[in-house]
Amino acid sequence: MNELPNNIKRVALLTVWGFLLTALVFGYWQVVRAPALRTHPYNQQAQQRIKSIKPGSIYTRDGELILGVKKATEGWQRTYPAGPAYCHLTGYNEKTGLQKGLREALFGIGPYQNRWGFTQQGLDIVLTIDSKAQQRAAGLMEGKQGAVIALEPNSGAILVMVSAPSYDPAQVLQSQINYELFTNHPASPELNRALRGLYAPGTISQILVAAAALDSGTATPQTIFHCSGTERIAGVTVKCRRLSGHGKLTLSRALADSCNITFAKLSQLIGPERFRSYVKKFSLLAMPELPLPAAHGKMADLVGDDGEAELVQAAIGQGAILVTPIALAQLVATIANGGQIIQPYLVDRITRQDGETVTAYRGYPLGRTISQETAQQVAGMMQLSVEEGRASNVALPGCRVAAVTGPAQSPEGRSHSWAVGFAPVEAPQAVVVVIVENTVADHPVAGPIARQIIEALVSCR
Repeated sequence: MNELPNNIKRVALLTVWGFLLTALVFGYWQVVRAPALRTHPYNQQAQQRIKSIKPGSIYTRDGELILGVKKATEGWQRTYPAGPAYCHLTGYNEKTGLQKGLREALFGIGPYQNRWGFTQQGLDIVLTIDSKAQQRAAGLMEGKQGAVIALEPNSGAILVMVSAPSYDPAQVLQSQINYELFTNHPASPELNRALRGLYAPGTISQILVAAAALDSGTATPQTIFHCSGTERIAGVTVKCRRLSGHGKLTLSRALADSCNITFAKLSQLIGPERFRSYVKKFSLLAMPELPLPAAHGKMADLVGDDGEAELVQAAIGQGAILVTPIALAQLVATIANGGQIIQPYLVDRITRQDGETVTAYRGYPLGRTISQETAQQVAGMMQLSVEEGRASNVALPGCRVAAVTGPAQSPEGRSHSWAVGFAPVEAPQAVVVVIVENTVADHPVAGPIARQIIEALVSCR
């Protein structure tokens, strides 16, 4: 007699649980997943609705329009009023550049749609880019291959992002021939070298080695080394740029005059484990959180039979390590920012057409990488490089500049020209990184470009 009520209870319980599960499933798809489904590329109804939306525009921080819109026969058509100078930011269609990375904001869909789930006009984007410096960098890189990137060290705001060669976004899809020529171009104009180019850092790696040695107590700026011009270190033949060698010199002087032998020896004192830890602290191999495709850096394991040799190669920036220009910008920004590493950012704010801010962005600290004292010591060495050393071509009258310049070998056998720096030293306003590919060794190509970008961004007088 008691079994029937229990069976009825079990059936009722199963019914209740089934109802609750069904409600949860429907709730998930109709509430949680609804915004994504409404804007999914395979949702044809949604795509037709999106075509009726007037997309937003993209501006630099000082108001230059770089991605516009005009009425087309069907829907809307993108315009590129600033042309090639911003091509790697805007992209050339909705599947490239910021048109892809910021698609939901530009169309006012997904998390940016209004409470009724439909809009007729997208949102505008204001970037952190400085138009004057961006245009100057684009002009200076014309006819070259390489990249320029500049940051505000204390905020992480990206002020310049130029990759060369550039292209005209309005022309890429004008015809099938244009598109094929573009995609098959041997210089890969679509590649954003500032974020995705992987390069041996060459002389610039000396900043990392010096910071690691000073911060760990392995050396001081006055530690004496000896350079004889060519030496065999951990099985690697290391050559100084001075064939006769420097003789005795301090660590400060070694960085100022780019003595490879000093930093190869210093790497042996630091050791592979400590070296790897500082590479990680500086996020040198990490990929930045930006609405654009970027690449991870690469480094040899520094273990096993070849570990010591790989460590020497990494310390002098050859072969064992490959980094992106944005990663080196973050490294130099950490020195300029007193040892605090900041996450770079590109979007300043998202606004409605009336100027009302919907979302504002800022860089955020990722932690302390080195002590403030270490950062100041490395900055002093970099300043010495400008005033008395190899980076003299980055000097600006009336402004204290800290910089390092020099070549790095490329797989093709030619050298890439690097220049990194910041100014003014006492209150840094901008960090600049420049790489020019396939130059004549020791030909100062990147340094003068870096100097002009710094001049466009800082006020020292």
